[in-house]
Amino acid sequence: MVKKPTYHIIGGGIAGLACAWYIKKTEKDINTIIYEASDKLGGRAYSYHDLVLNHSFDNATHVIVGANKFLSQFITKDEWCTTKYFVDPFDEKLDSSLVKNFDFLLKSFCNTQSSKIAKKIKQYIIKSFFPFISKKTRVWFSRGDISQRFVNVMAACADEINLNCRLNKISSQFGVAAMLEFTNKVVDIGAKDKIIIALDNASCSKILNFKLLEHNQILNIIYHTSETIFLPKGSSFIGLKSGLVDWIFVGNKTLSAVISDYKGSKKDFSDMAFQIWKDIDKVRGVNSAFIPPYKVVCYPQATISQSEEVNALRPNNALTEYPNVFIAGDWTMKDKPCCMETAVLSAIRAVKTAVKSN
Repeated sequence: MVKKPTYHIIGGGIAGLACAWYIKKTEKDINTIIYEASDKLGGRAYSYHDLVLNHSFDNATHVIVGANKFLSQFITKDEWCTTKYFVDPFDEKLDSSLVKNFDFLLKSFCNTQSSKIAKKIKQYIIKSFFPFISKKTRVWFSRGDISQRFVNVMAACADEINLNCRLNKISSQFGVAAMLEFTNKVVDIGAKDKIIIALDNASCSKILNFKLLEHNQILNIIYHTSETIFLPKGSSFIGLKSGLVDWIFVGNKTLSAVISDYKGSKKDFSDMAFQIWKDIDKVRGVNSAFIPPYKVVCYPQATISQSEEVNALRPNNALTEYPNVFIAGDWTMKDKPCCMETAVLSAIRAVKTAVKSN
């Protein structure tokens, strides 16, 4: 009996999980093993139960739009939000024009100021949405279910998963990757086996010959409310065109405030949380006596900057210095915005490239 080749997938984030998912759908004669450095899957997209607030949260609010055709298949028809509003907290005027607010949207798509986003990335986004029909512009956002919705479904496609397994080094022999050296074990690579490095840019640059790129932060303040909060016109989310925060999303007894391309430092966020809640009060037309319990999640390396300079340094393909090692991850997809959809696209590209290399 001929032994099936094994694809060793380094990283249990969306890109790594999507590799196992795509292999299961298209390549029945390949085994997959995922190695994840932490004690949970999902990378920067996972759900958890907070013991202090006694509530289930996502680590941050994750958004899918209708134009994301690969991830849209995980969303049912009645779960989409089609009503979108933008508001200036200072004059409290609502509008719903996507074209008028497109620069504001670009910042959110790319976690980079619109004026700095690479031209080809802007063109890709416009092409993806044009024409601006409701099916493409509809929105779904996580409400404490990102793991259930995506992570667990894709993880079930892997043949084996190893948590708390950090890759320290790839050892080579005759120019080919021959051994994976983890903190807790060593794995030999068979002649027909492949390796897919599905790590963020910072982690990948420590393992392979890739440049460490400039990164931008994202800040989330997640409020746990005693009851579900209602926004104007029954909307589930609103873009705030001025003030401290960019977006507010309401779910089951939660309200998440998101600041893209956050330029501040990690500090005592109590004053910021208070001011943001006051801006939310203005939008809602109320005057709260106090702010609800909250938690702050700040990712200093949430995404790479998607400026012209950084985009020019991103890879053009899934290849590495080793013929049996390939890369995946949203940062590896030159000319595309960094997001969950791009992470899936990178996984598909990496698997296809690896299969063709046989």
